[in-house]
Amino acid sequence: MSFFRDKVVIVTGSSSGIGKALALQLGELGAKVVINSRGDGKLQQTADELSAKGYDILAVPANVGKLDECRRLVDTTLQHYGRIDYLINNAGANMHGRVEDTDPEVLHLPMEINYLSALYMTKFCIPALKESKGGVMFVSSLAGIHGLPINAVYSSAKMGLRALAECLKAELTGTGVYVGIAYVGITENEQGKTIYNAKGEKFVRPDFKMLGMQSISDVAADILWMIRTQRFKHVFTFPGKLQAFLNSLFPGLVQYLLTKAYLRRYRNGW
Repeated sequence: MSFFRDKVVIVTGSSSGIGKALALQLGELGAKVVINSRGDGKLQQTADELSAKGYDILAVPANVGKLDECRRLVDTTLQHYGRIDYLINNAGANMHGRVEDTDPEVLHLPMEINYLSALYMTKFCIPALKESKGGVMFVSSLAGIHGLPINAVYSSAKMGLRALAECLKAELTGTGVYVGIAYVGITENEQGKTIYNAKGEKFVRPDFKMLGMQSISDVAADILWMIRTQRFKHVFTFPGKLQAFLNSLFPGLVQYLLTKAYLRRYRNGW
């Protein structure tokens, strides 16, 4: 039988991208999947697509960067299914721009979406996860290993997930609750993927190809592999592993290389 069969899994930020791929694969494996986004038409389209495949899907529109909406998402899941086995904190959004250029009124956006959403959702799910002996997965990125210039707020949020995961692993020792954090590498763009600029405006992320890029479906499969094997930390892709290795031994070199690469891109308008 599938590890995930009949398990109730919440996937935040799952109307598109990695979150949608996770929901698709979980549905195929027999899980009961709670999908989530802020509630635009894309969420319902995704729910209809997955339900048409015969998957057990509950779509809950909620802005998981907000405390009360996280509480409502968890409560709705418990009312509908009566339990929560796994929480995958996948919701995220990037912001490009130098700190000095970024409008202070929008600095909170990446922190809410990438960090606070995971903190709030995990806080409210812990009692149910203790009861089910389930687990929580944090989806981070290479920006959580070494700060990326022009991505300062995003990197700060992703680094915060590491501290949160490490603390929870200690705090939940002996409860049977699994904690994991995935350092996702460079992933192929989904068409129309948007990020924030320094004014807090959304724009379509430029498409690019890079050696060692991973497909969205492969990223989702690796995250589910981590949960099945109860792996705490894992860095995805060879370039990602190389960056993590070099950062542990030669952080000054990594800083130099990343600075040159990102400042060159920034000067070129990316």
